Amino acid sequence: MDNESLYTAGIHPWYIDADPSLQWQLLEIAVGTPQVIGIGECGLDKHCNTDWDLQVGIFEGQIKLAKKVGKPLLLHSVRSYQEITQLLRVQQFDLPVIFHGFNKNIKLAKQLLDAGYYLSLGADILNGRQDALISEIPLDRVFLETDDKAIDIVAIFSYFCAARKLPLVVLKQQLMDNFERVFNYRIEE
Repeated sequence: MDNESLYTAGIHPWYIDADPSLQWQLLEIAVGTPQVIGIGECGLDKHCNTDWDLQVGIFEGQIKLAKKVGKPLLLHSVRSYQEITQLLRVQQFDLPVIFHGFNKNIKLAKQLLDAGYYLSLGADILNGRQDALISEIPLDRVFLETDDKAIDIVAIFSYFCAARKLPLVVLKQQLMDNFERVFNYRIEE
């Protein structure tokens, strides 16, 4: 399979339909394909207009679906880290979990890392407020991303390497190793 065709599929809390039955049907079809390597971006967001109980129900369903198909979760969390980690514990979710766009404090980062989760850092690292986290995060638990920012991923890689005092070649290999381990997918070079 061509690496270019890999993606994740999920129902984002911002875009849950009032009647999400069609979204569920499409998601269940998508996750059955080999191109879908993870479930997400999904999660909880206390800052959006989507009904909270509906968000929780959809998120719980996606946790169950990820368990059923054996794929990792990519999580969107806004003011809901405690609720998300509680739901993951209750559901006994033991596959990899990546908190996407992590830009919170190092205390929360350590709690999530101690629980076995991964953190994906993005353009927010460029403001310098996450340098302590960059210095301390275990390299085997990190991902880097651009998300929807109009910035080149190279800038994020370069900043991370400079803040960590790490050669780019080492970071690149580590991120490939992390990807292969989390998504159970071998990258062909």
